[in-house]
Amino acid sequence: MLDTILNGLLPVAFVIVLGWFAGRIGLLKHDDAGVLATLVIRFALPFALFEGAVKTSPDKLHNVGFALCLTLGLMGTYVIALGVGRFVFRHDLRTATMQALVCAFPDMAYFGAPILAAMFGAEGFLAVLVGNLITSILMLPLTIVLTQLGTQGQTGGEQTSIVRVFGQSIARAVINPIVWLPILGMVLSFSHVTLPGPVLNSIELIAKAAGGTSLFALGLMLYGERFMINANVLTNLGIKNFLQPGLMALGAVLFGVTGQPAHQAVITGAVPTATAAAMFALKNKTYTADATATILISTILGVVTEGLLIAYFF
Repeated sequence: MLDTILNGLLPVAFVIVLGWFAGRIGLLKHDDAGVLATLVIRFALPFALFEGAVKTSPDKLHNVGFALCLTLGLMGTYVIALGVGRFVFRHDLRTATMQALVCAFPDMAYFGAPILAAMFGAEGFLAVLVGNLITSILMLPLTIVLTQLGTQGQTGGEQTSIVRVFGQSIARAVINPIVWLPILGMVLSFSHVTLPGPVLNSIELIAKAAGGTSLFALGLMLYGERFMINANVLTNLGIKNFLQPGLMALGAVLFGVTGQPAHQAVITGAVPTATAAAMFALKNKTYTADATATILISTILGVVTEGLLIAYFF
């Protein structure tokens, strides 16, 4: 059991600390993380998800219960956090939306993918693949729509059609390689198409860069962030690190998901908040301090909660 936990978490913690240390001693700047993030999000991770989809049998991809389980965990957390931000903390719509994103958007690309790959092999990317589709097609467009409505409500500007804003967000998501490459991989898997060895080896070469590079970038991003605790941050940690995996477990029971897919869903739910949530907050000029503090503490706490889950499941 100890070997399983160390194999899953020690490499993750080591590379995150390595990225943080690179920023600490000045070898790299905090802003350099953006270049590494672009490499991961635009190239390495999309091809890793593509590879995972191509190598996964169609019967495992065609798991509606698993998709519904992840949808409940991700979007259920989003709705709950949005309600908490709006009615408990009395935030305006834009700020409450950012709090919802911070609580519901797991760091599947940077933190989750390496752990799932270590625990479940290539099939571990299935949760990242499906979860990425849910966040890209539902969560992020909804966030854009709500922040747009919140901005219009504050400025009294001309009302933009919700359908138009949502449609534009979906269109941007669909042409993103992190969306269409995994879908292409699923299509090839369902079509029983086997790619030639040299092609798979070429894809694997860039796909292997996803895990280590993403974790290093995460550590570099976290360098210099403030360690701050307040009611908002504590609430966010409770919702993200504990409520979301609980909803994933509930979804597994409700939709009949068992075995490794159920374990993948719960482990994905316990993944800390995605750094992209802070980027959204920064772009919208609201909730930035609470978002970055939540990400920092959630990442530290995530190492502990993931270790406990791995010990329980394995």
